[in-house]
Amino acid sequence: MDGYRFAGYRMIEFPEDNKEALREIAERLSPHKTSILDNWVDLQCNAWEPPGLTRKALRHIFAEMLDSILRCLGMRDIEQCMAELGDAGSRLADRQYPFEALIVSIHYLEESYLPLLINPPSPRTQSWFIAMDEFLHAALAAVATSYFEAYRKELLDQAEVGRVVQEGLLADIPKRAVDLDIAHVYISARERAQLGGDFLDFFTLDGNSAAFVIGDLSGHGLEAVADSVMLRSLFRGFMRENPDLTDAMARVNRVLAAELKPGQFATALALHYDHSGKVELVSAGHPYPILGDTGCRLVAASGMALAVDEQTSYSSTECELKPGGVLVAYTDGLIEARKGRGEQFGEARALEAVTEAQNTSARSIVEHLVDKSLRHAGGKFADDVAVLVIKRRKKV
Repeated sequence: MDGYRFAGYRMIEFPEDNKEALREIAERLSPHKTSILDNWVDLQCNAWEPPGLTRKALRHIFAEMLDSILRCLGMRDIEQCMAELGDAGSRLADRQYPFEALIVSIHYLEESYLPLLINPPSPRTQSWFIAMDEFLHAALAAVATSYFEAYRKELLDQAEVGRVVQEGLLADIPKRAVDLDIAHVYISARERAQLGGDFLDFFTLDGNSAAFVIGDLSGHGLEAVADSVMLRSLFRGFMRENPDLTDAMARVNRVLAAELKPGQFATALALHYDHSGKVELVSAGHPYPILGDTGCRLVAASGMALAVDEQTSYSSTECELKPGGVLVAYTDGLIEARKGRGEQFGEARALEAVTEAQNTSARSIVEHLVDKSLRHAGGKFADDVAVLVIKRRKKV
């Protein structure tokens, strides 16, 4: 078994020729360690600075890993390098370093040292590329294996909780109802399936209409999730008793004002669609939805957030969804997305994204809108995001 290291559930072999190539790489890169580290940190932070880690902390983490790699490669001790990278994986897990950032970071490390392997040219360049490619795959496996081992039980437990909870939050929303095409998405911003309070719901009142609710309850964790499910169930029950959006919202508000902890609140947008194309909207402090037909505009549906004042009453706003038209509702995580302290994605960019995709399917509109916001945020949402798109089918 000499020359092997168990990493990522694979048996990785490092032949002597590869070890020599890696030693040569370490010799070439070591004088440039500081510049490699600077580039590595800059590339990571410019794309996405992992939550809870400052640039200084990230630099310290990367410096330890780079020192270990160059030192071990220089000694041709690849097995020791894998062991130390495994230890690094455990430390990253302890510091709650996001797992998805590991893969991104390995790519950025490669980008940081690659120019130094190419210039000045060497007859050994091709051998270096082959050896380093194999090494990076093994390194990532070693880090990832240790990372997941550190969180194995917690990850499995929370993933199961997350699966059950997400099913509850999203309910059973069909792809078609009445004469609508429907698409939705829920994206948790929490690590390891720690979901927040965003929710979506759909139910029918008769064969010719459909009702939807989208909302966001403050707080995170299972308590917020449970309260969100309660809110959704209350609204559905009140609408069954009296199919009036304004009355149902007011009744939900009174219950939440009595039941939620001080300082907790929720936003919600309820809408009722009739097969004639009429849409009735009632908002409780929720972001304005987007209506698209010949153009796109925000629908100014407004009202007090839930659980702020138990005596609040609500009014409705009406609009028409023409054949081929689209209505897009979302939680504030979408429009408040931003990279670091940069500018928020905002309503204007959301309008632009829906305008670009409004002639496509409901599913394509959801994907385009989320992709635009996610790119603006540097690849990571800081808050949960829920999006609902309904599109009226054209008459044939």
